Amino acid sequence: MKRAIPFIFLLVLVPTLVRASGHNDMLGRMAEHSEIKAIAVIKRVQNLTCYSDGSFKHVHFKRIYAITPDTPKSFVGGCRDLDQRWQRRSKEFIYFRPIPGQKVYVTVSYNGGAITSFTPLTPDLEKAVRNDPYSLYYEDGKARINPGE
Repeated sequence: MKRAIPFIFLLVLVPTLVRASGHNDMLGRMAEHSEIKAIAVIKRVQNLTCYSDGSFKHVHFKRIYAITPDTPKSFVGGCRDLDQRWQRRSKEFIYFRPIPGQKVYVTVSYNGGAITSFTPLTPDLEKAVRNDPYSLYYEDGKARINPGE
């Protein structure tokens, strides 16, 4: 039993440290490598399926400003949303709340693919996107500005 205690401690501590260090943010890495990174306006939200762990939606965007080359003027990304009172959050998903007319900074794996980050646009974020996109990093489905930048 005495040998088991350090082993159990390591099983609990190591994943916590990895998570805290940010190395476990798969969605952040996917956002970094997305084909579409743009400031856009949400034109339409299409509800495709509705399950107990959320609704799957297609979000139609109109590009305002793109960081990545070849970003189309209009593009589509898929996401999960909790839009029914009876739905319950799953730890397996990150949920976004797209609203038609909303101005956002969004990353999409490819046109028609998954939304990898979705951040309502603020003046500071817009300035960073337009003037210094390398100051951005992605965490928990959102774009953030490095504090040192």
